[in-house]
Amino acid sequence: MTILVGYVVVLGGLLVAAVWLVRRSERRLGAEPDAHTAPTQPGSDVTAEITAYLDRMTAELALPAADVAEVRAELADHLQDSIASLEAEGMDRDSAIREALGRLGPAAELGRQLRMAHQSTRRLLAGVGGGVFAGGGGFVLGYLGGTMLALFAALALALATPVLAAVGLRLPDITSGDHSGNAVNSIFLAVATAIAAGAATRYAVRTSASLSRRTPRSVAAFWAVGGGLGFGWWAIFGMRGAQSWPSVAIELCVPVVAAVAAFAGIERSMPHVGRWAVVAGLVAVVGSGLVFAVAGSVSSSVINTIGQQPDLHLDSVAPAAPTAWLPEDANFGGGWGSDWSTGGTQVSLELDPNLGAPAIAAILANWREVRFEAWHALPMDMPGLLVGIDTRYSSPIEVQPASFSDTSFEAVFHLERFRDSGSWWIVLTAVGPDGHRYRLESGMGGDARFNGSAWDWLTAPQ
Repeated sequence: MTILVGYVVVLGGLLVAAVWLVRRSERRLGAEPDAHTAPTQPGSDVTAEITAYLDRMTAELALPAADVAEVRAELADHLQDSIASLEAEGMDRDSAIREALGRLGPAAELGRQLRMAHQSTRRLLAGVGGGVFAGGGGFVLGYLGGTMLALFAALALALATPVLAAVGLRLPDITSGDHSGNAVNSIFLAVATAIAAGAATRYAVRTSASLSRRTPRSVAAFWAVGGGLGFGWWAIFGMRGAQSWPSVAIELCVPVVAAVAAFAGIERSMPHVGRWAVVAGLVAVVGSGLVFAVAGSVSSSVINTIGQQPDLHLDSVAPAAPTAWLPEDANFGGGWGSDWSTGGTQVSLELDPNLGAPAIAAILANWREVRFEAWHALPMDMPGLLVGIDTRYSSPIEVQPASFSDTSFEAVFHLERFRDSGSWWIVLTAVGPDGHRYRLESGMGGDARFNGSAWDWLTAPQ
């Protein structure tokens, strides 16, 4: 419960900060037309010659649509005043128009000069900084929106699955073999990250274009490369946690989403972040927290011991050690233990300290190449007590040498680095005097779930 409250508080705070950043960017953007400003049409006061000049001038501006409209209107007013002044001096209308246009110089050159005046280096730096801040706010809003979208999609899929099954259409189960909910959680996070990357890039493009007085498409390439590389690196290498094939596929698409979002329909205004957007974000925060809490309660690990099931299929690992080399009264297995705080799974087998050092030394003298072997086990997160070695596998998941210290054997396994380690069973084996490997203890079992980045998943052993 404490974790859930902390999760909601942190994301709620991020939501408030994101709304503040985005609304600040909206104020900077102001009211901007969705399309390019239409050319001024000739009329009683604006001749075709003036319109053609203004069209040639604005073609060189390469400014946002609102700025182009403002410059064009100001220049048209200036021309009208200049023409009226020349007519007052005695010139006819046509001569006054040609003289006023001649004083302004070539239209293309005037457009380039006005563009340089608007697009200063200072404004460019302001555009980059503003784009970064707006992108941060857009990422948080996109992440929360993506989470809400994933929740609604999951709910719709859950409602549609039995209906489709009733008519003979069965959807593929992407969570097959995963009863802990990690596959679903990983897909939620991947979808939210992809949508967040796209939203961040779009907000960055729009804000930086407005502040630097450039068209969105002229700065889109910069943000497409930056967003693709930055968010792509984060999604593929930096974002760690539970993974699945669907989530990894989505994460590999994140850089593409970020790059495409910088260009696709970027001239359109961004959606206004109003009251309902904040409410939807809060629903996503609370809803995702509840989903993760429920999934976490379902994914509790089950540790089993040999007393729960008569046949653990341990002979498929190695035969039991002969009593001649390992007497039963030696009580070789004083107790098993495990510790997950070391970054992996640390296992230890404690020998009975009452044996004394000479007796322990005599027993160990019969064995060499002592090691722990982690094998695939029957799923321990399923109902019932069906535990033990999964006989479908002919080799262990991972093997670690057993380090002997004082009265115990120890080793550290990193089963979270394997894609399909799932439930495992660890036994202690060694090579006896006859050169064959035997099982010294019946072992212990547990569950492991992959924990790493998308790249770790792609390069991880099976």
